[in-house]
Amino acid sequence: MPLSVTATVSNQDKHLGEIYALLFHNDKIYSAAVDGKIKIWNTDLKLETQFQAHESAIYHIAALKDTLYSCSNDGTIQAWSLDTYKHKKTLIKYTEEEVLRLYIVDGKLYAGNDKGILTIWENDAMINQYNLVEEIRDFGVDGAFIYAVRDRDMCVHELLPGDKNKYTTRIALEGSSPLRLVGNKLCFAARSGNNICVHENSKKSGFKELGVIQAHEMILNAMCGYEDSTLFSAGYDGKLKQWNLDTLQNVGTCEIGYCVNTICVGLQGQIYVAGDNGNLNRVDNK
Repeated sequence: MPLSVTATVSNQDKHLGEIYALLFHNDKIYSAAVDGKIKIWNTDLKLETQFQAHESAIYHIAALKDTLYSCSNDGTIQAWSLDTYKHKKTLIKYTEEEVLRLYIVDGKLYAGNDKGILTIWENDAMINQYNLVEEIRDFGVDGAFIYAVRDRDMCVHELLPGDKNKYTTRIALEGSSPLRLVGNKLCFAARSGNNICVHENSKKSGFKELGVIQAHEMILNAMCGYEDSTLFSAGYDGKLKQWNLDTLQNVGTCEIGYCVNTICVGLQGQIYVAGDNGNLNRVDNK
């Protein structure tokens, strides 16, 4: 079934610049942008509310239970109430570092920064830090494995039992951000920036390469997995593409018309994309 745009935010409600992060949580869409605001939309992209979370660009957001987390180029990670959108806590404030990505995994908050530090919180208390040495542009977590990517390499690190700050690097592969774990597959951008490398997510197989998808004509900015074998990708060419990871074939394309920075998938499999000039759309299989 073809992909088509079915909803668009209104000009008066959209962000005043690029949107860097989208999150689907509890039947709402959360967007964060260069204007430092977080906006909350219903599934038809009608604005419900908004608040000023940071004074400068927000890079990423994540949600756990009753808390929304945001990170910015101001060097902080902030916690907000999902009930009132009031400030709860500043988890960290760096003076020279920027936190680039936030993810919730197994009830814990993981944060990666531009100096290679991966920090883990549980119940808003820091429980561990790992120095992965190089900038963490994107990352994934699966059990004891940390998958971290910068502009030229993707590394698989295994956390070691015992000393909680120790890890070993299992493999380093040529690659770039973004990165996603989808089912039993590891997906990340190639060094060229416009193709997608697909590997087995298996230590036993040595993270075997399954293939490289010739994905986009220009740089790839965003990927999002859905269920166990579907990947969505988009970037500077303004096209949203759907891939079957079992066959590595394209099964749908939608012309978005602007540079896409971020993708998330809603409860009914609807895809939300956002990027340049505060643009935000919903895409359906119709």
